This record gives sequence, C-alpha cells and structure tokens, in this order.
Amino acid sequence: MKIRILPVALTAALSLIVLLGGWFLYRQTALERPIEQMLAKYPGVTSAQVNITQKQAVLKLDLQSNVDLRGMIAELRKTEGSLLKNRSIVLDIADHSTPEIDALWKKASFSVAEAMANKRYTLIPDTLSEIQSDNGGYTISSDMDEHYIYVALSSASDNKANKYIILPLGAAPGTGGQTNA
Repeated sequence: MKIRILPVALTAALSLIVLLGGWFLYRQTALERPIEQMLAKYPGVTSAQVNITQKQAVLKLDLQSNVDLRGMIAELRKTEGSLLKNRSIVLDIADHSTPEIDALWKKASFSVAEAMANKRYTLIPDTLSEIQSDNGGYTISSDMDEHYIYVALSSASDNKANKYIILPLGAAPGTGGQTNA
C-alpha cells in the first residue's frame, strides 16, 4: 500500500488548524472575555485588555483618576477566582502622569521604600498625607491587601492626570516594586 504525501500533509495541516483555532477560541471566550467584561463594568476603568497564559494573567488597563485598585483586584479574585487560582496577576496600567505628579512620587518614594523595607506599612499613609497637605491640588492615597500596596496620585484640576504604583509585599528590599510604566 502506497501512502500519498499530499493527502496526509493536508490532513495534518487541517487538524492542526482546527486544534489551534479551537484553543484560541476557548481562550478568548471562556477565559479572557469574562475578565474583560468584569473590568469594563468597574467604575473608572476606561479600557481593559486581558492576556492569559498558563502562569499569569496580564491586565492592560487604562484608568481614570481615583480608581479603587484594591477593590477592583478583590472583586476580580472573587468573581473570576476559578480562572485565576494558579495564575499571578500582572497589572500594566497606562501612565497618565505629569511632571508635577512625578515630582510628588519622587518626594514620597524614598519614605515609602524605607517603610516597605522595614515592614512598617502604617507609615506609608502618614507620609503620603503629609506630602498631599504640602501640595494642594493633588490627591494621594494608598491601600493594601495581602499581595500589594497600591498608591494612587492624581491631580484635582485634571481628571486625566494620574499615576498608579503597585508595590508587591513580597519583593526584596530595594527592588522598587512594579510601577505602571
């Protein structure tokens, strides 16, 4: 019996296309789309793109000022926990910073890094409140969960000017955490 190469190659190629297409469709509809829909409904989220791999979920977000990041991540873990249970969440937040906001973060970053290195997290809100009171027209807030410290800086006069910094609690001292760059 003689095996013809062309039908075998076509069958193999067609099978590969069907399998990969099925996997792509499953990933889009069952994994990524529910998370994108949940994030799109969250107050202050302008746009959200999700890319899920076996080890992590990368969330590309465009946020307005004063979004409750801790609340958003908590709701995400609660509603989509089964999809994310073995995956780490990586936030990639669009940077809408201004030179003034960058200068405020530069003032605060050393004190925040020192508080994190010494595991004295209660000093962070006090430091940020002091910097905010010295610089009227800006809102600086912080929040914390079991994984991260969330710092948000925004301009009171410009609703689009903001900066979000996410600092992992488990990071080695001096690593600087993960910013939204």
